[in-house]
Amino acid sequence: MTRYAKLTWFLTVVLFGLTACGGGKSTPDSSLALTQVYQTIEVAQTQTSLAASPIPEISSTPTLSPTPQNTNTPLLTSTPMPGVPSATQFTLSTPGGSQPAACDNAVGVSDVTYPDGAEVMAGAPFDKTWRVKNLGPCNWDQDYVIIYGWGGEGTNWSTTPPSHFTAVVLPGETIDITVTLKAPTAPGNYGASFRLQNAKGFNFGPVQTVIVTVK
Repeated sequence: MTRYAKLTWFLTVVLFGLTACGGGKSTPDSSLALTQVYQTIEVAQTQTSLAASPIPEISSTPTLSPTPQNTNTPLLTSTPMPGVPSATQFTLSTPGGSQPAACDNAVGVSDVTYPDGAEVMAGAPFDKTWRVKNLGPCNWDQDYVIIYGWGGEGTNWSTTPPSHFTAVVLPGETIDITVTLKAPTAPGNYGASFRLQNAKGFNFGPVQTVIVTVK
């Protein structure tokens, strides 16, 4: 028997007892008692309904999603900074570029005189000679020259005039080409680059270098 059923049975017995004591007639006291009994039953029913009702579950508080982190913005760009030298060390002082058509081409064969690192006397003139080979399909004539390109800091080599080829060079043939230079008076290492140039003013072939030591 449930608690509510027991309470109802108990109040019913009390109600019959009150009625019996009144001789089957309702009196003000018995009516009041009956009213109290009914109120007690209603309170019991309400409490029982509340107890039987399921307790609502408290929903969990939604968690905050993580705030997106800032991405790493590259700080460095490929744009050269002002005042910072570029990878190009020198600028040619001769008409620009290689010949558009692959008519002239060359390869250095050897240093005939004063190989790189050779010693020269301070302040003395010396002749630097290179041997080159014609790898292109065109002939080289006496209008072809070797000219100063760049370098030679501490020297007067930038004033060296063009030196003309001394013979016609057919494809596959070689030629020795020479420039006359003057060694600086101060001890140290000195170097410069020279270029082959055709009759149209286009540079071609590999750079020809002169590197000497003054003691």
